This record gives sequence, C-alpha cells and structure tokens, in this order.
Amino acid sequence: MTNEEIETAKDRLYTQANYRLVNALSEYEARFKDIIEQLDEIVFTTDKSGTLTFLNSAWETHTGFTIQESLGQPIFNYIFSEDLEYFVDSFNKKSSNTIEIRFIHQQGELLWFDTSIKQHITSTPEDFQYIVGRFVNINKRVKTANELKENKERFELAATACNDGIWDMNIETNEVYLSPRWKEMLGYKDYELNNVFSTWQDHLHPEDADKSIDIFNQAIQGNNQFYESVHRLKNKSNNWLWILSRGIITRNEQGKPLRIAGSHTDITRLKQIEEQLVEREHQLNTIFNISPDGIVTISDTGRVSACNQKFLEITGFSFQELLSIPEIAFNKKLDALSCPEFSTISLNEQDNFSTTIKIQAQNNSLNNPSSSKFKIFKLTICKLRNDLLSKVIYFQDITIEHEINRMKSDFLSTAAHEFRSPMSSVYGFTELLLTRDFDKTTSRQILQNIYQQSASLIKMLNDLLDLAKIEALKEKQLEFKKHSLKTVIKQVLTEFMVRDNEHQISTYFIDGDDFIYLDINYAKRALNNILSNAVKYSPKGSKIIISTTLRKNLNEPTEIGICVKDNGVGMTNEQLTKIFDRFWRGENAYNVIGTGLGMSLVKEIMEYLNGTIEIESQVEIGTQISLWFKKNSAYEN
Repeated sequence: MTNEEIETAKDRLYTQANYRLVNALSEYEARFKDIIEQLDEIVFTTDKSGTLTFLNSAWETHTGFTIQESLGQPIFNYIFSEDLEYFVDSFNKKSSNTIEIRFIHQQGELLWFDTSIKQHITSTPEDFQYIVGRFVNINKRVKTANELKENKERFELAATACNDGIWDMNIETNEVYLSPRWKEMLGYKDYELNNVFSTWQDHLHPEDADKSIDIFNQAIQGNNQFYESVHRLKNKSNNWLWILSRGIITRNEQGKPLRIAGSHTDITRLKQIEEQLVEREHQLNTIFNISPDGIVTISDTGRVSACNQKFLEITGFSFQELLSIPEIAFNKKLDALSCPEFSTISLNEQDNFSTTIKIQAQNNSLNNPSSSKFKIFKLTICKLRNDLLSKVIYFQDITIEHEINRMKSDFLSTAAHEFRSPMSSVYGFTELLLTRDFDKTTSRQILQNIYQQSASLIKMLNDLLDLAKIEALKEKQLEFKKHSLKTVIKQVLTEFMVRDNEHQISTYFIDGDDFIYLDINYAKRALNNILSNAVKYSPKGSKIIISTTLRKNLNEPTEIGICVKDNGVGMTNEQLTKIFDRFWRGENAYNVIGTGLGMSLVKEIMEYLNGTIEIESQVEIGTQISLWFKKNSAYEN
C-alpha cells in the first residue's frame, strides 16, 4: 500500500469517523507493518507494470539485494530467464495463483521460491490497479527433493547391480510398487503377485509379522529418515528366506511422510553362517569352560579378557579380581604364587613360549590340599595377531606326570638296588664254587644260599609282573563270579600249609550267607600275601587267626571282611604310612627274606576288586590286616 493510498484512506476516514477511529487505524497500521516485517517470507507489491512499490525486510535476507535499490525496479529483473515467461503468465492472471520459480540471488545463485500472486483493483475513480504477492523460500526443500531423486536413481542402479529387489510406497495414496526382482526372489513371476502392501504382509513369518509391521509403522510415524528391518518371508516353495529390508522416507517441510522406498536383500546364507558361528562359539565356550587346563586370554589392549574355571581353581583367584586388569598386574599376581626363581615377566620377550613352573594356590586351596605345597604346570604362551586377542596362556597341570617320572626314577633305582644284592650273592657264591674246591657239606651250604637268593629274585620278578598285570587290567578282563569267602580261605590254607607247618593257624567263619562277587584268583593272591607276611614276621609256633566278619555301614552297602591277625613284630604308626610303598621294608624286617612288593600288590588288587584294606598294628604285639568286600557288589548284575 502506497503512502498516497494511505493518505487517501485517512482523508476518507476523517470525513466519515471521529478522531478516535483515526487513532485506532493508525495503531492497526503500525501493528500490521510490524507483523509484515517479522515474516520470514517476502511480501511485495507492484504496480500493474510490475514495478516494485513495497518490500519487507525478508527481501534483503533471501535475495541479498537491499530494499532501497530494489524499489522502483521491475520485479521481472530478478526472475531467472527460463522461468520468466511462466511468471509473467501468472502475473497477468486476475485470479489468485501459486507457482514455483527461481530467483537470481545478488551473488548469482539460483534460489527456488513458492510464489503467490493476486491482482487488486481500487474503487477510486481512476480505477488504479496493483499486485500483492509473497515469495516463500523453498530452496532447501527443492534441493532435498533433487538430492533424494538422485539418491534414488543411484540406489536403483546399485540395487540392480546387487541383484536386490526394489519396493516403493506412496504413503498418501497407498500405491505400492514391487519390482520384478522383488517377486523373483520369492520364486514368483511379476504377474503372480499384486503390487499391494498386503503382498508383503501375507508372506511374513508368523513369528516376525507383528514386530516387522510395528517397525515399519514406527519408522513412518516417527521422525526417522531411514527404515531397516530383518524378517523372514515365505517363498513359492514354502521355504523361509531371511530378508534385510532397508528404505528411505521422504517427508514434507512439516515432517509428514510422503513416500518410502527401499530394497530387499536375501541374507539367508548370511543367517545360516551366523547360526553356525553362534553354535561354534557355544562349542568353543564349552570347551573353554570344561578344559582340564587353565586358560587365560589377553586382549589387544593388554588386559585380561577371560579365564576359565580351571584356572581359578588352580590359583584360587576370583574372576572379578582378574577381569580387565593389565597384563603387568596379572604377572605380578602370578609371581606371588610362583617359586621365587620363576618370573612371568620374562615371557613377554617371546612370541610363543613354553616352560615349567611351580604355583602355590591362594589360601592353599589346591584340588588336593594334602599334596605338595606347590603344583607343577606346563605354561604355554601363544601370541596372536588379531583385533580381539593378543595372547592366550595355557596352564597344564603336569604334577602327576612329574610325580610319575620321579617315581619311575626312584623305582628303577630301588629295583636295581634290590636286584643287585641277591645277584651279587649268586655271583659271589658261584665264583667260589668255580674257583675253589670245597667239601661236600660246604658246597651244599653254598648251593643252598644260591638257591635262596635265586628264589628271592624269582619272587621279586613275579611280584613285579603281577603288579604290571594289575595296572594294565581293564574291568572287562576281570572274571567276577559268586564265591563263598569260606571256600576262598580254605583253598588258600590248603595251598599254604604245604609250605608252612610251623605256626598254629585257626579259622573262624560267620554263620549264614558269605557269598560275594569277586575274581577268585586275585582274591586268593591278596590273601596269600597277607598270610605269608603273618607267617614270616611271627615267631615259630605262634598263633595266626583268620576270620570272616560282617560290617553294616550307614547309607552304604554292607561289607564282609577277611581278617588275618598275628602276634608278630608289629609296626609303628610311621611305618604304617609307608607299608604300601614299593620295595619298602621296615628296619626290623631286613633279617627276613622278602621283596617289599607284597603289600603294594595287595592294595592294587583290592582297588580292582572294588574293596578296601585296613591295617592295625602295635610294635611287639602284632598286626591285624582286614580285606573288606562290598556285600552287594556292582558286578552282581
């Protein structure tokens, strides 16, 4: 509105109203101007020739031109040449209309504007005509739409190259497009499936349907620009395919969704591989947790990332105190448990390293508290080159192997010593007979000594062979049958009395059922060894008692035992702790011929017969040895 028009209006008002109405109009005019100036859109007026007569401040903001230099200029000067004809046609229309055109910014940039134009005719006698309009800057929206179009074209090209299916949905009209490849992925021809939203819904897996539809609706109803969902679709063969569905959502300036388009990727094979990896991970975790070796892993950042239960048992550490601690701190903890001569820090210098160490558990909490203070481990460090782990440390308990090797060495040393004495005697006496002449009586005495030492060697060899046989036994090689202990004892006594008639052997048997399942040959061997010891370590003419007895145990099967009691030299408590050691013989037994293998042989036999052995002894009073067998043996069935 021009100043002349305003003045004309004022004059008319002054003639038609009072002073108060004039003031109200002035105030309204000022408010109207303030509102116009606050608008972000351009408001303009021109005369009928297109010359600019009014511009608000938004003109300078959006076009870069000042209001002062623009007023009086044709508005057509600011319209892009390709849109000028289109603008002029709209300018000359008497009815209101809206078009989208490009303006030339002061710096030469083309800007898109939504333009509304309306012609106004005054009621003055001159019938003066002018134009009122507005320009709304839609450059961002147009730019976004163009970018979206380009992205969609690129996307369709890339999807075609990747062999993916394409889908598109007009949210306002519910029109849906499913590409031929989308349908082909499910085994259908293009004409076999309709381009409707329900086609997708009807093929969803029942377990995925609700969740997948919710994800789709939330993507549209929210403020998201992108949509993504993983679900299963049924193909024409009634098999399920895993599909990765991804899309992009187009919205207007108010955020209202207009369109969503995207692709379908068949990831069935990837899912199968994923399931195999999950199963593989489960298997590895199971192996990790049940491994008989202690395992510790160090992450790529040099911190403890995991350790299995066996390692915690070995060291007494808790998982909480180890998790995520630096490797240096872990080494210090391990050093504190190790022998002083061992330092784990030196292991860092090697890529792959293996050594033997001794470790003491915290609070002495090793698996066998009664064993040695230190346990022996083979420590192996394997350095890795990946993004997750830098090192794996294995702790293999070789205490038993180490102890067996020590026992083997001790056994060979002891056996060599035990064989050497009788062999030396045999060698010496034989040499005497070969080099010197003796009378008949002396020669016989020498031959008697040779015979006794040879018998000792033979018995020692037999005992060693029996031990070797028992250690190599398998349960299926034992011949378990039902036998009466009374019969077993009588058979042993019958064979034994042939060799010894210098002791008084008495027997006492329980009344009733004394049948149990056992291997009779090994049971007789065990009883024979015990009876032999009772005879050897008892004075001639002394009494030896053999009896059977029952023992009822709480929550355990009833046991039946064979007890052999003598009045011999007896043993101390310290000697009793060594009685089952191979080649061990008490100080008071060296004048008695023996090998030191008999009781270890009895112990091995009783273990394989699922029985136990108990010994009670007092020095100079005698010894009682009991062999206990379970009445209801596991071999009965």
